[in-house]
Amino acid sequence: MNTRILLAAAAALVLGAAGCGDSGTTSTATNAAATDDPSVANSGGGGGSDDPSVAKSGGGDGSLALGRAAIVPFVDYGTPNQSKKTKVGVCVQKVRKGKIADFKGFDLEPAQRRAIPYYVDATFENRGGFALSRNLLRASLEDAGGREYRPTTLVVLGGSFQRCPQAGHSALRPGRSFDACSVVLLPKNARPGRVRFQGDVAKDPVYWKAG
Repeated sequence: MNTRILLAAAAALVLGAAGCGDSGTTSTATNAAATDDPSVANSGGGGGSDDPSVAKSGGGDGSLALGRAAIVPFVDYGTPNQSKKTKVGVCVQKVRKGKIADFKGFDLEPAQRRAIPYYVDATFENRGGFALSRNLLRASLEDAGGREYRPTTLVVLGGSFQRCPQAGHSALRPGRSFDACSVVLLPKNARPGRVRFQGDVAKDPVYWKAG
């Protein structure tokens, strides 16, 4: 199979909380509003908000546990809707350590061959009133020192990357969700510290513990 791998920096995103279930591409999301469900964290990011559905996410360094969902502000940058504010739900389920041998058949740069891949599995929900593109709905990783590593974009010709399937290009309609996987390459001397997602660059990111 003809495959190659490209590094791409996804624009920063911020996200909030909602229950983390077995949502698929056809699941229906609830409205983005306040909730009493203890499995849900709400976050508005920097500076606070007048929206009653937005609250600080808790826990020591502010990181959520894996399996916990969040609802946060989101901006669909680079689309006709980027001037419209909305919300997305995100639930990070796990961070899986891979091996560079997983990329057999890919055209890797020397630095990529020396890296260690990690796969971040997450579910994203459209909790707004209009369709969203999926290309910014990807989580990144920070190492133990707080340095961010953006997701790697895979270009696969004539197949798919089974270890970490990439999201499709169809619009994510209101009330729908999908399961996503981010490929993040870390240097061999780096270790995952926490998962990061930022849906609005004007707001603080939301974090999950990486393990």
